[in-house]
Amino acid sequence: MPPNSTVADKPICVSDSFHFSSFYWRESSASLAGMDREADDDSVAGANVSNGRRSRSGTIDETESPTEQPVLKPLTVANPDRVKLKFYSNVLGDNSTFIHYGKWDGIDSDKPGAYGRASEAMTDYMYKLSLGLLPHRAEANDFRYVDLGSGTGASAIHLAEKHSLTIAKATCVNLCHDQNITAVERAAEMNLSDKVEVVEASFDETPCPSNHYDLAFSQDAFIHAISKSQAYAEAYRVTKPGGAFVFCDLVCGNDPDLTVQELAQFAEKNRINDWLNPNQTIKTCAEAGWADVKFIDLSTDLRISFSLMLKKVSFVLEHGDTGSSSSRVLLMNYRDSICRRITQIERGVFKWGVFHARKPVRMDLVVKPPVPFVKTNHLIIDAKDEIDEVKKAESNVVIVDILKRMSKETVDALPSTVELLITMSAGLDHIDLDACKAKGIVVANSGRDAITSHVVQYCLSFIIIGLRDALNQLSVPFPSSGWNLNWNCDGKPLTSSTIAIIGLGLISKSLIEEIRKIAPEARIIYNTRTRDFDFENKAKLEYIADIGELAAQCDVLVPMCALNRQTEHLISKEVISKLRPHAGFINMSRGKVVDTDALTEALDKKAIKYAILDTTYPEPLPKEHPLWNLDNCFIFPHYATNTMAVREALVSEIQPIIEDHYGLGHSDERRKAEEKALRYDLAVAHRLTAKYGMDMLVWNHVSARFRTGCLITPGRKMWGSIVPEDLVYSSTNVTADVIHDAVYSARPDIKAVIHLHTPAATAISCLEEGFKPITQDGAYFYGKVATYDWDGLSDDASEGPAIAAAIKAVGGCNTLLMHNHGFVCFGPSVRHAWVLAYYFEKVCEIQLRVMQSGGRLRMPSKAVMQKAAEDSYLPEFAPGVCEWKALCEEISFD
Repeated sequence: MPPNSTVADKPICVSDSFHFSSFYWRESSASLAGMDREADDDSVAGANVSNGRRSRSGTIDETESPTEQPVLKPLTVANPDRVKLKFYSNVLGDNSTFIHYGKWDGIDSDKPGAYGRASEAMTDYMYKLSLGLLPHRAEANDFRYVDLGSGTGASAIHLAEKHSLTIAKATCVNLCHDQNITAVERAAEMNLSDKVEVVEASFDETPCPSNHYDLAFSQDAFIHAISKSQAYAEAYRVTKPGGAFVFCDLVCGNDPDLTVQELAQFAEKNRINDWLNPNQTIKTCAEAGWADVKFIDLSTDLRISFSLMLKKVSFVLEHGDTGSSSSRVLLMNYRDSICRRITQIERGVFKWGVFHARKPVRMDLVVKPPVPFVKTNHLIIDAKDEIDEVKKAESNVVIVDILKRMSKETVDALPSTVELLITMSAGLDHIDLDACKAKGIVVANSGRDAITSHVVQYCLSFIIIGLRDALNQLSVPFPSSGWNLNWNCDGKPLTSSTIAIIGLGLISKSLIEEIRKIAPEARIIYNTRTRDFDFENKAKLEYIADIGELAAQCDVLVPMCALNRQTEHLISKEVISKLRPHAGFINMSRGKVVDTDALTEALDKKAIKYAILDTTYPEPLPKEHPLWNLDNCFIFPHYATNTMAVREALVSEIQPIIEDHYGLGHSDERRKAEEKALRYDLAVAHRLTAKYGMDMLVWNHVSARFRTGCLITPGRKMWGSIVPEDLVYSSTNVTADVIHDAVYSARPDIKAVIHLHTPAATAISCLEEGFKPITQDGAYFYGKVATYDWDGLSDDASEGPAIAAAIKAVGGCNTLLMHNHGFVCFGPSVRHAWVLAYYFEKVCEIQLRVMQSGGRLRMPSKAVMQKAAEDSYLPEFAPGVCEWKALCEEISFD
């Protein structure tokens, strides 16, 4: 401050027409005249940067004398009265902490508080854009983002409150101490201190950890950056691989009619460093490492913001109390500056809009793939193609095959940036999974579906030819007397055999399903560490806890478990000794699961009929090993997946796995297609419920599991008017959340749930005897209806476990009859669940009519109902298979 100046009684807040930078000005009347002489008020007189680095070119030195510098200089001081926010409240009249430019779609600028709502709408617009870039994280409950140059934290607080179920942490990085105090206080007032953290730092050199945030976010802050390159590089550093970068900012115009000199003068007057146009900004982002950088021009919205500022300031000057004459002079200068800003927007001197980008993912294929790997997604960078040596060493994905041993030491030596390990194999015994888990590395298999299909076909063929004794018929001469009915019939058909399977993973389940298709009568017994009661009931399996007893009862023993400490030599000498002389052994697991010496001895003594080994231990089996010389042992060269189809799948699925994990490009399209189809089915289900008189105004609910959450009835809307876009990820009905969450937690196989209060079913729920399947249509529900005693409104989360327990108590159930309440139907799809609900209401109605008749009830036999129930779920007759297409034709969303 000049030594001869007189301090005014009250400070006046002067704001530049870009960002309303907040300063106290202490002035004399004489010096105000000097300010008035500044005809071109484009410049901000030496304003220190509030969100970027602490200094800027053009700042006035305090030691300069008044004769050397007639223009009043700003002095940043403590700001306990929040003068900047008061300026917004008094001049713009919005009473809002939002200090960013707004998005004006659908907002009436003449209504009170319009500026604040538009600013809030801009924040929402940008965040929605961000989630569109990160669809795989949109419903995650651990979403983290950083707001660079966050100001008062208004945006972060707003988003943390609005998206409280998904945003785990919003980090506000901001240099201005006074704004940070406001942010901390406001977060505390909103009970969001656990979600919103404030870090006092420059946005181009933060203390934030690397590769930490799903999203780097910024509103109108980077204009203050001394180096845009440094700011964008810092945002890149703190963002996770595959994460997004979304920011709005003022940028230099690129209209061809503008001269370089004019643009340079504008930047100099406004103390703007690194004044880049949109194309230069995109290039600078790309140089920092960002990919898919795009610009959305919102300059039209900016003009509306400035026009509203002009309107409000003009109103204050004409009708309001401006206080001292000095305040009026400043407001007049401010008005004139806004007029010039509007003209400059129209001429294209500067623009305003949103930039968005993605952080690429780096993969390291450390083994030679069986077929060439062709990468088609530019957001995935192959380490061998990386030029930057530092980035080359920061791989995010490592790809191996079954021959690459990933021991604890090898895993620990991987770069800290590795998040995903893909193995081109079905097995995982070559990977130390505990070490991966400790390091936070997700392990995935490529080609899993192809491997599963091939192994199942391969194994099933061995089971059949083994039971038929076909391998022992190799080279057996055709009878000289000719073929006859009494020759060589020692084999046994699959339909009358007992198959014993150890392990119940994906391949085992698929094998069992294939067996059931061709041999429904076959007896399948199994053993596993963790029983799957639902699959057990569905596939008609028998669980036998003791492996020795399992072996004693079977015609063929097939271990299909993973190799680990618990399963090494699981097929021991004792287990082999339990096998009957006619029984066979097929090893589709790892060789070390079997005691090779014990198996060799049993085969040599003809204690068992045969062994078919796709794997051995050791592998390869030494040439001198006695197993090679046994005529009842058939050894194959670990051949189950040796087809080009599997080899191609192992490689072609690498990219989709990476895309799914990081939400990149191509898989996003599949995800969107899945969601679109699911929304359509759900909307149809709502419309059909109303059409057939099964609805209850805006109440009840239908949901479908989708990714990490579920799509569900929006509430407060008549079902006959619901369209696909209405479905939401979180219901406004607490009861819906409790019931649906309980069903999904009890039955991981369930994909859709419908809860209704239809007249007949609700009436049945009030009867002591409950539901009785007495008709052919009732066969859908024979042995499949669980019950739950009504405990009042289901609005307490603690009720969830009780509902889940009721469902688990009836293995394979598809309906929950809630006494004195209503019912729930559930199944593998929306169509399945809805058609079940329709039939359940119908059979309940029939039961009531039979009861009303007063006649004597004739119950079908258990055998008849059992057979009818089985036939009801044949693939061609399952609920929804025949009906859904015709039902959809009755609904139109036009």
